[in-house]
Amino acid sequence: MNIIKQIDGFFKKYMPFIILAVLLLGYWIGLHLNKGQIQFIKSSILPSVIIMIYAMLITMRMDELKNAFIYPKGMVYGSVLSLGVAPLLMIPIAMVFTQNPQLYTGLLLASIVPPGGMITYWTGILGANIGLATAIQTVTLLVSIIWVPYGMKLFVGSKVDVNTTTLLLKILIMVVLPLILAYITQKLITKKYTWKGIIKIMPLSHLISSLMALYMVFVAMSVQAHLIHKDPTLILLPAIGMLIYYSLAYPFSYFFSTKILKEPHEKAIPITYGFSTKNLSIAMGLAIAAFGPMTLLGIVPCILFQMPFASIWYKVFERMGKKFKQETAIIAAND
Repeated sequence: MNIIKQIDGFFKKYMPFIILAVLLLGYWIGLHLNKGQIQFIKSSILPSVIIMIYAMLITMRMDELKNAFIYPKGMVYGSVLSLGVAPLLMIPIAMVFTQNPQLYTGLLLASIVPPGGMITYWTGILGANIGLATAIQTVTLLVSIIWVPYGMKLFVGSKVDVNTTTLLLKILIMVVLPLILAYITQKLITKKYTWKGIIKIMPLSHLISSLMALYMVFVAMSVQAHLIHKDPTLILLPAIGMLIYYSLAYPFSYFFSTKILKEPHEKAIPITYGFSTKNLSIAMGLAIAAFGPMTLLGIVPCILFQMPFASIWYKVFERMGKKFKQETAIIAAND
């Protein structure tokens, strides 16, 4: 298991560079694929998505839904910002940086899905309110089952055909089914080994999920390689747009949380990460299954920038936390 942990750590540390390598590999191979080979690749997408999301959800503390009732105000604020306001921030940027309706759909899909495990990961290592992070992650996942189909109809229905029934069915297959299977798996493991058993398999589950996500990136690039070869701006312009989006997402959500909503620093952190770090595995699965490879390609720039910006803001929040502790210590000493 140590070697798996090391490989998983390598993937986390160098994921942006690995994604770039997979994009280049997918592009090169895609230029040499025939129609039959492309069709074969497409047929492997659905089972790959189910495995990816199942592996990801095994380590999510689904029994912690009760935390939503411990932090009702923060949970509501975080959920509304994550599912409702994030797409509104994405819309003008997507409109400016792509004219392709399928790529536009991919960008909006990446912003409307719920936050992934990164919300609890970053909140935890920063020593912020992990209970609120868990509440936001769990509640938004459940709400998004209904919200995503109708939200996508609202935001992109004028550009592409959004069949809410079909999208809801895809969510049931690709999210709810893996969620149920993951919950059963989690119960079987914790019954015998407690939560320590889940912690032990975390590197393996993360690695499997990462490999499947990279495969989705490969698929998106390879099946659209000929089109990108004709017009490289298809991928380059959305990448510039996402650089701007993530540059705005973190400061906007943090200062909105602290200045407008008056939330303390330790609660503003999970709200910020809930807004800015989305479950791109779910977005990728829905993109390829409900809309097509070109929509999936729209999510790739988000994958490139989401993790690096999360790391940058970890450093920012860490410094903020030290400053707040020093100020609190000075006030206490003066009292």
